[in-house]
Order: sequence, then structure tokens, then C-alpha cells
Amino acid sequence: MRRLITALFVCSIVIASTAAFAADYPKMTIRLSHNQPTGSPEDIGAETFKAIVEDRSGGKMEVQIFPSMQMGSMREQTESAQMGTLDITIQPVSVLTPFVEELQIIDFPFLWPSTDELYRVMDGPVGQRFYEFTEPKGLVSLGLWASGFKQFTTKGIDIHVPEDFKGVKMRVMPSPLLIAQYKTWGANPIPIEYAELYNALQQGIVDGQENPIQTIAMNKLYEVQDRLILSNHGFLAYIFVVNKGWFDGLPDDARELVLQAEKEARLAERGAQAKKEAEYLDEIKSSGISVTELTDEEYEAFSKKSRSVHDQFASTDAMKELLSACYDELGKN
Repeated sequence: MRRLITALFVCSIVIASTAAFAADYPKMTIRLSHNQPTGSPEDIGAETFKAIVEDRSGGKMEVQIFPSMQMGSMREQTESAQMGTLDITIQPVSVLTPFVEELQIIDFPFLWPSTDELYRVMDGPVGQRFYEFTEPKGLVSLGLWASGFKQFTTKGIDIHVPEDFKGVKMRVMPSPLLIAQYKTWGANPIPIEYAELYNALQQGIVDGQENPIQTIAMNKLYEVQDRLILSNHGFLAYIFVVNKGWFDGLPDDARELVLQAEKEARLAERGAQAKKEAEYLDEIKSSGISVTELTDEEYEAFSKKSRSVHDQFASTDAMKELLSACYDELGKN
């Protein structure tokens, strides 16, 4: 049934082209991995990519999808794409950063004022400048996919300005950037593995955490938190990366088909993510948890306070240039 629903979704956006069958497509099987369960926005995007490639190649190019981390940990999937064991993988920026440090800028707090602005910049020339840094690492980046903006949740603590975080124990992923971010705001960041997050909140080991709406709802974190602050403070982005040797070796027609299929799949994934997020936010609100949103003035206070984190982690000339280019695009310089 799940496959039928997904097939109906992706077929609604696939337009068959009689011209496509005239192209010289090679017979091949493309192996694509991602981390999310079937039916998730990422999986809907992957299924869309599969449907377009198979339809327009006349079935010559088959796409095998491996969801739910079937092909190993996120790092292992990235390494497999580097080596060519996988042709394509869809991974969070934070997973790719150890391989390509320049990508870390995408994760900077209070950099992106809105989803539309993020997409505009990353789908344009500045985004291409980011992606160029992945090629020496054996990966070609085709586009940015969405998991949504991260939000704050807490228990018994209202957050409006950075000073409200003073002494607050916040769970973070084991990331130097996130640890520095919360220390800058005055919080006490505590790295805790994702699998232990619910229990850590329930037992009061930490007072709060950050995650996109989808993650908060799917893991029912609202059961052990009583405040959701819509802060939009950092975007959890994924990048669709392909093995460079495989991609460069494709015939021109096949390479163009992969590029076009990714563009259409990217839009499908982003649309599915936005729809799911709205549904999940309704679920969270119905639980009775307090839901507030940072005002423009409060958002700006956080943004100014976070500039020092940007400066600290834009640690190379290349990263400084990329960050400045983002500021120019966003009117922040």
C-alpha cells in the first residue's frame, strides 16, 4: 500500500517525453541510499527521482532505493558514495562537513531568514560555489533537500532572547558548532546521542533540545516538554550527492537526465516536507504544549549574538569568502 501511494504521488509529476526514448541511454542500475523511512519526504523525493529516470530512459536506467540506513551509518553511506559502492546518497550537511568543511556554513545559526531565501541562495550561483568544494572529495553535489528549520523546545523555561538561555541545559548533537552556539547564548550544552534524547528529557538530564518540527512530532518529544519556541534558528539541510567518477562517466544524455530528475525530485521533496511539517505542527499544538514564535526583535537579538559563532567557524579564507557571499545575497553585510 505504501508503494502504491508513493507511486501515485510521483506519477502525478512525471511527464513522459517521446523524445526521451530517442536518446542513447545506457543499460544500468543506479544505487541510491538515504536515512529516512519509507513514505518520508526524503523517500518521496527519492521515489520521484526513480520514476523520472526510469520513465524517461524507457526503462534502460533502473534506480534501486535503499531507505532507512539499510546501507550503513550516515558516514558509511557517504564513504560508499565516495568509493563508488553507491552511486548516490542523500545526507545531512552535518554528516558531509567532516569531508567538506566549507559546507558547515549552511548549518550556521540565524544565517537564513526564511526557507525561500535559503532555497534562492543555494539554488543559485552561491550554492554552486559551495558544491564545487565537494568534487575534490570524489562527490558531485546536485542540490539541497529539506528537513526543515530547527526549533527550540524546553520544560518550564520561556525563551525570547539569548539571555533566557543562561544556565539552561540543552541537548545537542556532538558538534563543536552547536556546542559553541549554545555557549555563546549562555546555555550549558550537553551532547547526548539521538537514541537517548527522549529519556534524557523525561529524566531532566537536560531542560531542552533543538530539532525540526517533523522530528519533534515523530518522536513525541512534546510529551516530555511543555514549550515549543518557533525560532527557525538553523536549517537542517540534506544534499543529494553522487559519485564523481560514475557521474563524469555517464553519456551526455544520461547525465542530463540525472540532473533534470534531481531538480524535479528536489521540488517534490521540498513540497512534501512543507506539507508534512504543517500537519506535524497541528499535531503538536493539539497536545496542549505552549507554542510561541520569536518576534522580529527577538530574532534579531539572536542573530546579532550569533555573528561571533559565524566568525569563529568560518575559519579559512574560502569559508570567509563563502560566508561573505551569503551575507551579500541576504543583505546582511
